[in-house]
Amino acid sequence: MNFSQAWDAGFRAVLIYIGVVFVWLGLIEHRFGDQATSVTVMNIVAAVAAVAFFIRAFRRAKAERLKAEADVRALMEGEI
Repeated sequence: MNFSQAWDAGFRAVLIYIGVVFVWLGLIEHRFGDQATSVTVMNIVAAVAAVAFFIRAFRRAKAERLKAEADVRALMEGEI
């Protein structure tokens, strides 16, 4: 994963975190009796979603790079 891919994935992870917070506050928070518990659970869920997205993006970028390297290797072997 190069810097631009990491920056893009990190930015999207932050947007996912913020989106989960807004959805949580609008749709789920009122179901909790204690606001402190709701905020704690919300932060855990949002952080897990953001980290999971970043890890998925990292793995996808790594797989794409390995495939591209294999394609280049196959082309180079075919030309020699």
